[in-house]
Amino acid sequence: MHIIASLSLTAGLIVAVISAPNDLLPALADRPLIPKVAPIPTVGPGLTRLLPPVYFCGESVPLHEEAVARRLVTALVRNTTQNQALYLIRQRAAVFFPVIEPILARHHIPMDFKYLPLVESALTGMAVSPKGAVGYWQFMPATARELGLSIEPGNDERKNLIKSTNAACRYLRWLHTQLGSWTLAAAAYNNGIGALLSNIRRQQQRDYYYLHLNAETGKYLYRILAFKELFSNSGAYQHLIPEQMMAYLSEPLNPDAEPDEGQMLLPEVILDEATQVAVNTTADEVLNPVPGRPEDIPLPNAADVFREGIKARLTAAGDVQRGKIWVFHLTRNGMADGREVEEGDILYAVVEDIDAKTGKVYLRADKLYSTSEKYTYNLSLSAIDASTGRIGIKLPDVNQVKEGWILTWKAL
Repeated sequence: MHIIASLSLTAGLIVAVISAPNDLLPALADRPLIPKVAPIPTVGPGLTRLLPPVYFCGESVPLHEEAVARRLVTALVRNTTQNQALYLIRQRAAVFFPVIEPILARHHIPMDFKYLPLVESALTGMAVSPKGAVGYWQFMPATARELGLSIEPGNDERKNLIKSTNAACRYLRWLHTQLGSWTLAAAAYNNGIGALLSNIRRQQQRDYYYLHLNAETGKYLYRILAFKELFSNSGAYQHLIPEQMMAYLSEPLNPDAEPDEGQMLLPEVILDEATQVAVNTTADEVLNPVPGRPEDIPLPNAADVFREGIKARLTAAGDVQRGKIWVFHLTRNGMADGREVEEGDILYAVVEDIDAKTGKVYLRADKLYSTSEKYTYNLSLSAIDASTGRIGIKLPDVNQVKEGWILTWKAL
């Protein structure tokens, strides 16, 4: 769910001094020009003794391990090479955190997760990733619908700060229930619970800091920690943070100020209407909704939706008639009815029934073709409504179906 808009969050493990380039960032109006990139200190074994204790959601970060200390320092230093961008993100956090924090508290989610959307979107509601994830918390369309968010023309609730934060909390709570660790929940938020569980099983290791993960997920938690430490405990890192960046971190904030064009490093210039509503909503209103206002859609079937569910993309559709065959390709690795399945495997689905009274069509797949094994397995799956976890797809959705449509499938 990582996006290009996260300007200060670039990958790479830096272990040597890098000289500052000659180009300069535009400065704040009352500041002289300062170097864009500050020298990055050499990371050595003795550095672990210079770092303060760091915690994520009450779990201690094992900074006595040199590799862990190196990754955290790298994330910290990478952030401090983007002075202007970091100041603008800090300014946005000052506006949005008072909205996010009471929602986290309402769902009993640790406050450290308020830094997650900084990594995902730089707290930009209009942010869109190359893969199609949208909003502050960077939800893909199918996941957003599973979590009760509406995605309609002119009304994409992924861009609504309050509704998307409630949805993110429900998802994080479910991930924690399944994994038993907030660090693992954060990793699964980035890479999906299926991929994470696959790594845990293969490596026989449940500690995030000792798992070998893909490059993005392996650095993901450190990026969250970097924002937390820079925004809440920067004084403990004076030996690592350049003096000019320390000045930016202590710069008085003016949330009402509009940055001029030269200062705007983030892609969103004007907040959309949903964001304006979110910012103007008081904490009391978030915790105690106005009577008559619809509550966020609960997910009583969340475990049913996610557990043993797989995604498949339509590649060939027949008519909406009983007995017609539709062909789907799995979009990612996962588990189905206790069997490991892989991205690209093929489902041959039949239109089992059409219920004119409820306006739903029922799709069933009895076989799955494994593209890697060149073998067809007997596997009974049904298409489910991702927003409810129940079988049956609404006919209006089917009438608009075309190649690329993704459905959720589950063994029942």
